[in-house]
Amino acid sequence: MHFSLRNNTFFPLHTFIIVNILQMLSLTGCTKKSIPEDPIVAHVGPQIIRVSDFRRNYEFGLPHLKKGPDRKKSYLNFMINEKILALEGYHLGLDKSDRVQKLEKELLSELLVEEHFKREVNDRIEIKPEEIRDAITQSTVSWKLRYWVESDWEYANSVYQAMQRRGYADVVETILKSNPEVSLKPSDFETDYLTWLEVSPELLDAIKDLPIGQISMPIAMNNVYFILQIVDIRRSPITETDYQRNAERVKQILFYRKLKAEAAHYVSRFMTPKNVITKGDAFRKLANGLAEWRKMNGNQKNFMETIESAKEDDVALFRLKNSLDQTLVTAKNLHWTIKDFINRFDPQMIKEDPENKHTFRSTLNQQIALTVRNHFFIQEARKNNLHKSSNIKKQLQEWRDKWVYEETRRHYSVNLKIDEEQAKEYFEKYRDRYKIRWDDTPTFEQFRNQAKRDAYILRSRALFEQKIDSLKTYYPIIIDYAVLDTISTIDFQKSRWASLQVFKRSSNRLAVPIVDPAWGL
Repeated sequence: MHFSLRNNTFFPLHTFIIVNILQMLSLTGCTKKSIPEDPIVAHVGPQIIRVSDFRRNYEFGLPHLKKGPDRKKSYLNFMINEKILALEGYHLGLDKSDRVQKLEKELLSELLVEEHFKREVNDRIEIKPEEIRDAITQSTVSWKLRYWVESDWEYANSVYQAMQRRGYADVVETILKSNPEVSLKPSDFETDYLTWLEVSPELLDAIKDLPIGQISMPIAMNNVYFILQIVDIRRSPITETDYQRNAERVKQILFYRKLKAEAAHYVSRFMTPKNVITKGDAFRKLANGLAEWRKMNGNQKNFMETIESAKEDDVALFRLKNSLDQTLVTAKNLHWTIKDFINRFDPQMIKEDPENKHTFRSTLNQQIALTVRNHFFIQEARKNNLHKSSNIKKQLQEWRDKWVYEETRRHYSVNLKIDEEQAKEYFEKYRDRYKIRWDDTPTFEQFRNQAKRDAYILRSRALFEQKIDSLKTYYPIIIDYAVLDTISTIDFQKSRWASLQVFKRSSNRLAVPIVDPAWGL
């Protein structure tokens, strides 16, 4: 039997079985608990930067912004630059721009959903000391696994049947050899020793009774099919010190496991009485139109613009255009047309290939369900005045400042242009930067676009630095260097160029605003 990798989804098993932190962020937010003392590290006009603000921004910030012998000071200066431009943006009324107003409205909705979840689910979860102790005891058993992943059931089953006849290793090796363009080895599909704390409940249920060496049938998890084989089971001794050392980590794992289960139960209890119904005909028209839009070259127009300009040759989109007023979703106190939903929906959230019709439509259906759910959550959150919470107000202000800063940059750089001669002059001055090897002789023709971009960045940075210097008269700066020196931050030990960015799964937005990378280019 010949196998190919056409359907295989390559990713480490660990990415599925370890707790999905980003999914939790989409429900809980990414704010830290306030600490008793949170001193001010800098004043920028009427605004302040506290230690917690600096630490969070710095630790998620990009490494090229942490320069020189005093990395914290260099990073703080960039934060101050942004504060000054944001303050000037407020003075110019840029916080009233359509873009900022739209982004703020979207963010408020997102934060209301998070705050509602936190109140109704997160804050009600309790992890008892005996649960932690039992979990640590159970973690003395660990499994070493081989795995194979397929996205199609029939193909996964054919791989499983072949493994039953010839063995796991022989089949995997055959598949990989038949695809030499993929530089993977059979050992790449083996895990380290994993305890039940490091695997999902679904995977644990699949392997708990699987004998060593036996190959499992394809197991559906997370829209793909896993074929598993236990290589070894190990049991380790445990001491009282182990309990103490692992207690906090295990508590967090148990919390997120309970959170996932309780969130599902809560949503079911909350939404069932709403009697949500999606109309099949309208759904199919929406799905077909969305698939046709996705297949268009580049998706240069947004979804609604494309629908409104559709011609008869765009069969699915033209049909959708004439059906925008058709009912898509009904529920208790809710009636949405197709147009109503599209105006609440970001089509970029659907990453699946339209050619995989079942998965594509399943994801769209899930997005409809989430949008309806969030609509009711937001209603409930407003009823409970959660929009007035200090947590939401703080996050809104942080992001509003960021967006106003971005609008101010656009305002001052709108007329900044780099012509061919300026780009060439920049290239000649910094030609060595474009060398790939020491003996290269780069030409302007090779790097025209890159040189033009780099020259623009250099000119714009000089422009902004000049503007910031002139604004310091109106927005005086006071830095408490004694406080700055006491701030402890987490840095990567192996490489100062490593970084960590966290995005919210619900919106693909950064969990917290960080310094603009352009300052360090």
